[in-house]
Amino acid sequence: MADINDNISSYENSGDNQEVIRSVSPISSEPSIKPRNNSLLGVFYGIGMNVNNMIGAGIISTPGIVWYAVKSPGIVLSLWLLGGIISMAGSLTYVELGAIHKVNGGETKYLQTAYPNPKLLMSYLFSFMLVLVIKPGLLCAILQIGAQYFWYTITGETDIQTYKPESENTSSDDNIPELNSIGWNLPFSPFWFVKFLAILLLFVITVYHMLSNRWAAIINQGLAIIKLTTYSIIAIAGIYGLYQNKEISGNNWKTKINGNTGIAEYSSAILLIMFSYNGWNNLNYSLGEFRNPEKKLILSNSISVAIVTVMYFLVNIAFISVVPKEQIASKDNSHETIAAEFFNQLFGNRLIITRIFTFLVVLSVMGTAAVEVWSGSRVIVAAANLDFFPKYSQKLRNWNKRFDTPINALLVQFVWCSFLMIFVGGSISISNFKLFSNLASYSYWIFYLATGIGLLLIRWRSENNEEKFFKVPLPVVGVFILGGVLVLTFSFIIDDALQLSPMLFSYGFLFIALLSWYYFSTKK
Repeated sequence: MADINDNISSYENSGDNQEVIRSVSPISSEPSIKPRNNSLLGVFYGIGMNVNNMIGAGIISTPGIVWYAVKSPGIVLSLWLLGGIISMAGSLTYVELGAIHKVNGGETKYLQTAYPNPKLLMSYLFSFMLVLVIKPGLLCAILQIGAQYFWYTITGETDIQTYKPESENTSSDDNIPELNSIGWNLPFSPFWFVKFLAILLLFVITVYHMLSNRWAAIINQGLAIIKLTTYSIIAIAGIYGLYQNKEISGNNWKTKINGNTGIAEYSSAILLIMFSYNGWNNLNYSLGEFRNPEKKLILSNSISVAIVTVMYFLVNIAFISVVPKEQIASKDNSHETIAAEFFNQLFGNRLIITRIFTFLVVLSVMGTAAVEVWSGSRVIVAAANLDFFPKYSQKLRNWNKRFDTPINALLVQFVWCSFLMIFVGGSISISNFKLFSNLASYSYWIFYLATGIGLLLIRWRSENNEEKFFKVPLPVVGVFILGGVLVLTFSFIIDDALQLSPMLFSYGFLFIALLSWYYFSTKK
């Protein structure tokens, strides 16, 4: 069980040129995964890696949801700034943890050091949740948004959850399902059609990852370029839209969306914003690939978070300046596909151009999903290597000799995510994107908070040790911890009991993980 905690996260960023080297580190005597050659990855590479991982599906889905929830553009920007501050505090906290450990592993290493008793409990819980909840949840949320944009590309419609009027005499309100209905009561098109589009996107990504690591890397790099280019176009086009249509932009910035806003709406907005910033800790999983990692990490982490915060600010300004607030306030879920409405406003009746740009958004989302598919399959292989899956580990850890890819792990990931999207997503009436993004984000923040507190415990135990290369100021750690408390506690302040579903799922899986840890501990 110890091996699971030391190696799962390392496999996320391990490449074909790596091997397992058994060496004794100051933190643990377990094996670490290190590059065969002395890698010389630098600051610019680290910045690029972090920016590419942070900027994903969240920025083209959550801005509309947040705007719809809190109503005021000024508050919208303030919350995105708050998310950037918390993420910066977290990234600096992880710099100190990286300087202490200087090896691959991320949270699994840090939790193992901070909470040695009960033996390996915290790091095992994180590994369990990473494999079965966090990675799949992120992937399902990303694919749901990709499918919704794909639906818009095909039909020009953003509403995927309401019934269509059967006659002119039927009022639109009569054709909107009640909030307590479940997805099984909805017609196949568009609700279920969009789900199968999401599964189709996952299938395509899974297949090309099965066939070739080399071509998968080439395709993923191309998708990353498309993603960053598309989002940059949105930010720049927003400035044009701000001056092109002053009537819409002036109305949006001067007046709020009609409706009441309470703590429940703020809590929902904060959780979604933190989902969009997720990925700032990515480099801590691959510190073994950097020379002088503590020096590289402080620059790479801080600069990348600053870049992403500015990018998110500009994209939100673009959306608020161009998309009419009446469109965001509508009863359907068009605010989840705000980028489609953005392009529609920019290009007007030129529907073909709008759909081309919307399809670029689909490709951008596929690029983000591809990163999760690649890393998620390696997480499964790492867990299987250490007998995480009784009776099935032998098959799951095998790499196909012909294609040199973990085909079995990729297939299991495909089946598990498809199951979650169809059976879990179809059984709960809240937005599937919000369901899975909140599930993944909330689960991650449980361990972010534990890791932040863990740094204080590590400091307390090593008060008399030699001075560290980098020691993050205590107020910065405090901001990170308070941010975690804010995310985890405010999430329970809701108007609809169904909004608790992601949190209840998270704690349910945590309970199963605890039972699993107890079983393996007593068996050993």
